[in-house]
Amino acid sequence: MIIYGTYVVGDDGTKMGHEERAGAPVLSRRNIITLDFPGPAAAVCQLRPAGTSAPDPFTTDRFVVRRELAPADSGVPMMLRVRVLDAVDRPLPNAVLEIVHPAPDPAAPTLHGAQLTDPHGYAEFKTVFPGWSADRPAGLDVTLHLAGTRDTGRFHFPAQVTAQVAALPGYRANPSPPPPPDQPAGILHVVPRDRYDLTAGLLATINAVTDR
Repeated sequence: MIIYGTYVVGDDGTKMGHEERAGAPVLSRRNIITLDFPGPAAAVCQLRPAGTSAPDPFTTDRFVVRRELAPADSGVPMMLRVRVLDAVDRPLPNAVLEIVHPAPDPAAPTLHGAQLTDPHGYAEFKTVFPGWSADRPAGLDVTLHLAGTRDTGRFHFPAQVTAQVAALPGYRANPSPPPPPDQPAGILHVVPRDRYDLTAGLLATINAVTDR
């Protein structure tokens, strides 16, 4: 699986429902707009099949199908939109995409849920901007369940966004946020609903491309 950061919104900047995307073209890698700071190269990573590396404390053995991972008032509200494509950019419907991430409060339980991708390859989650640790940047652990296989990876946030969120009251119990790694699984494209007020919510988007 290869992950590309993307910018996917409606023409008027509003949230698109599945019926509104019925005529949406499949995005080509050449047309994907990334948010990979500070250089021009896209954030690309070959993900490893599940089970080939040491167990990760944020992964789960069983997924629960749910769209809303956390109440909006538990942190900065965030709509996460992921599009799953195959190696030649065709959407993959009916794949299970699992998301796991820490809560804004380090003492709160980990947040997790899964969704089936729709006919256009999209899966959407209502959650909040995650917390982080001193050695683990803010991000989302992802597992794609497809045709009896599992691939795992991680979506990271731009350091600038995390730094602004870190100053908000609900996140001050977290340590100083470390930057994302040099070669992450993917950098999410994050758009604030109100550029002057992050607490109004965020839209985070990314394309997940599998080579299976």
